[in-house]
Amino acid sequence: MIADPIILDSGALGWTIGISTRSNGSGEAKITWDAQGQLNPDFHGGQSSPAAALEAVLMRVERNGGVSPLDVPVLVGVLVGHFQARAR
Repeated sequence: MIADPIILDSGALGWTIGISTRSNGSGEAKITWDAQGQLNPDFHGGQSSPAAALEAVLMRVERNGGVSPLDVPVLVGVLVGHFQARAR
């Protein structure tokens, strides 16, 4: 049985990432986006240039000592692009 999802980020421009857990300790992550979400420059940059996007995130993480909420759209875009490429 899957519990109600825990929404990690509702995305300011039309995308959402959520995590659901099951009673046996497993779970799943779900990413959704709409046409407006696709236009978010950080989300789109993560999809179209994952290496450059990850380098920018790494530089911010090293400077700030952790992942910031500003990094979430980039990382979600990288994940979406990665899994879309694998599905082709």
